[in-house]
Amino acid sequence: MSKTEPATKAAAPVITVTIRWFSVLAEHRGCRREELTLESGVTGSELLERLAGETQAVSDYRQYIRLAVNQHYADESARLQDGDEVALITPVSGG
Repeated sequence: MSKTEPATKAAAPVITVTIRWFSVLAEHRGCRREELTLESGVTGSELLERLAGETQAVSDYRQYIRLAVNQHYADESARLQDGDEVALITPVSGG
């Protein structure tokens, strides 16, 4: 009888993105910038859903948050790439 190696499941490829937090989101998250490791192929919408599960303010403001990827407004369906900078922008009022 020969000994066989157990099958190993390959790890999903990952990317690292920098998140820029502004306004009320930064206050609730406790930082203005952080790096996150995500599965390769993740969309802006999927990122927001993950963050909404981690930070109540993201959940509360979810419908109002706009994304900017690498300093350009982006649709939530955009796929994120390794090294992207993703800004989460909320409406601001003032005079």
